Amino acid sequence: MIVLNYTNSFYLFISDYINSYFSMGISTTVIRILISFLFCSTLSFGRYLSDDNLFREVKRLAKEKRTTEDNKLFFKTGEDLPSETIGTAHEDIVLECQAGGKPAASIHWLKNGIRIQQGPSRDYKNDELFVEEILNEKRGALIGLGFTKSKLYLDCLSPEDEGEYTCVAETATQRIVQTTQVSVVGQFESKAHEKCIVKKSIHSASARIFLWTSHRVEISGASVQLMCRVEGSPSPVVSWVTPRGKEISHPTEKYEVLSNGDLLIRNISWKDMGSYTCSCTNDTGVDEISTFLYPTRRRS
Repeated sequence: MIVLNYTNSFYLFISDYINSYFSMGISTTVIRILISFLFCSTLSFGRYLSDDNLFREVKRLAKEKRTTEDNKLFFKTGEDLPSETIGTAHEDIVLECQAGGKPAASIHWLKNGIRIQQGPSRDYKNDELFVEEILNEKRGALIGLGFTKSKLYLDCLSPEDEGEYTCVAETATQRIVQTTQVSVVGQFESKAHEKCIVKKSIHSASARIFLWTSHRVEISGASVQLMCRVEGSPSPVVSWVTPRGKEISHPTEKYEVLSNGDLLIRNISWKDMGSYTCSCTNDTGVDEISTFLYPTRRRS
């Protein structure tokens, strides 16, 4: 257990990182948000923490070399795709990608320039935070700062899986990409490959989360849409749990689990701050992620 000391841990943390904020040219608005995040988090969670996840995640935000003002869409520093990814025949690999921006980005994948279908929906507009945008349309300027993560699962590797894979992060006005060249090594045997495919088809496809919101900062009073996109066969059942451990079992004025798996939270306030957990389940597996929501007050 880690005991947070208000007079030491918090202020040493602030002094350590505030200089880096100015050296990176981050706007005073973003600095105020991060300082508020740190201070209020210390007050709210200052009793005891089971681990140092909170400080670690805030440090990541603070040390990001690209700013949310000058470079509104960026890939997470230190988590770039490698130039080459090597997998073994008949085995599985997972490609991962994380992007931050203002507004939060959506992510999809290409193989040799062709979009890869993930999940049940073929409506690419479904990737966007469309419900949130409609509800916030008349609210004026919002923060919209968020990080989005995505995984691409490549199962039962064969020479056909070799190629150039591209992570595409985009908003309505910006688009950035990262690319890795996937190579398959080891002796490929058609019988072993068929056995791998049959084994997975017999046991169906395990429930997986392939796209989700990892962090989100927004003005109190706004509505936010936390992404949680899933795949699997049979179709996974998606459920969400609030920071206070309450499962969202049916739509309310506050919460609604959308048909694509996302969680819609209306009229957010300070009480809504914390980690929300999205789980998906089917007959052959369970997957789970968490996303941290930070509501902040509007600046006059």
